[in-house]
Amino acid sequence: MSQPPVFEITVTSTANSEWQGTVFFPVSGERLPFESLLQLVKVIEANAFPLSKPDLAVLLSRMDL
Repeated sequence: MSQPPVFEITVTSTANSEWQGTVFFPVSGERLPFESLLQLVKVIEANAFPLSKPDLAVLLSRMDL
């Protein structure tokens, strides 16, 4: 038995070297926009893991972008 996705990311544009798009949360039915990779991380952090609150910014800071 597979688990439903926690969130789905749709990138609709890469204007100005930034990702733009939406994040869909199937459990709540919410679809939230983002205008940059940092906003994407913040949207996921705030909405996908409300109880555990992982610090995804730490992971981002360790990535070679």
